Order: sequence, then C-alpha cells, then structure tokens
Amino acid sequence: MLSKASKIVISSLISLSPIFIGQANAESIEPVYTNGKISLPFSPAIKLNNGMLFLSGQIPYTKEGGIPDYAVDGVDDMADQTEIVMENLKKVLKTSGYSFNDVVKVSVFMSDIKNYNAFNDVYATYWGQDGLYPAREAIEVGALPGGEPSKEVLVEVSLIAFKEVN
Repeated sequence: MLSKASKIVISSLISLSPIFIGQANAESIEPVYTNGKISLPFSPAIKLNNGMLFLSGQIPYTKEGGIPDYAVDGVDDMADQTEIVMENLKKVLKTSGYSFNDVVKVSVFMSDIKNYNAFNDVYATYWGQDGLYPAREAIEVGALPGGEPSKEVLVEVSLIAFKEVN
C-alpha cells in the first residue's frame, strides 16, 4: 500500500505531465509576489492550477534588505540566518494560501555542511508535531548569492508544496 506522501508525489508528477510536455499555458501558471514584482529575473514562487507550488530559494534577507547584523556577528549565525530564511518561506507560503504542512520537498544549500546541526535545530521547529517531514536534501556549496564580504550568506532553502485542488 502506498503512503500518503507517495500518493502525493505520484499525483504531482502526473499532474505536472502537461507542463513537461509543453501544454502549460498562462492560465495554469501564476507568479506569486509578497511585495510586488521584484527587479530580479525570477519569481519568488510559481503556483500551478493543479495544486503545485514551487518556491524559489530564499536567503536570509529581511524586508529592509540585506542580512541583519545579528545574523553575521559570529554568534549563532547559522541559526539566525535559518530563522530568517524559514520566515521568508513562511511568508511566501502564506501569500500563496499554503503552509509548511503542504510542503512535500525541500532543498537546502549551505556554504559549510558543518552547520548542518545548527540548521536542523531551527528547521525542525517549523514542522508539525506529527513527525511528518517533507523529503529533503542538504548540499554544501562553494558560495551562495547575495552576500557581501563581511555578510556571508550561509544558507538558502527552496521548496515544493502541494494542495489538493477542488
């Protein structure tokens, strides 16, 4: 018997097949913006009319722009940056009508995998108490975009969510 998560993944792949074979149209794709259009060549999220939601990678920038000083002061920087990233993701999810409970896949990019445990400590607080976590990978990368020499971006997270369409 297939688990609920397996059924969601299979359903998602089947429902995405028109996009994979070129049948998507403007009515099936909706960009999601939390504060109006951005000046960069991507959307914070893309919502499909089949219930799929794809969130672009979020870095630890606040609405004021840039990484706050407390997140690069050398004290719990990964935890601080992870919290900012997760709150950014939460805002995009909420704007889209989704929540962390709808997330089925997470991609984590870290500048140093030694920060894995510090990331997990914060990340785990954003999921329900039922122990159902989305599929995930965590990848160490050489560098992440958006930082400056004194304000390095330590983590970027993107995700995919799914909701049944009535």
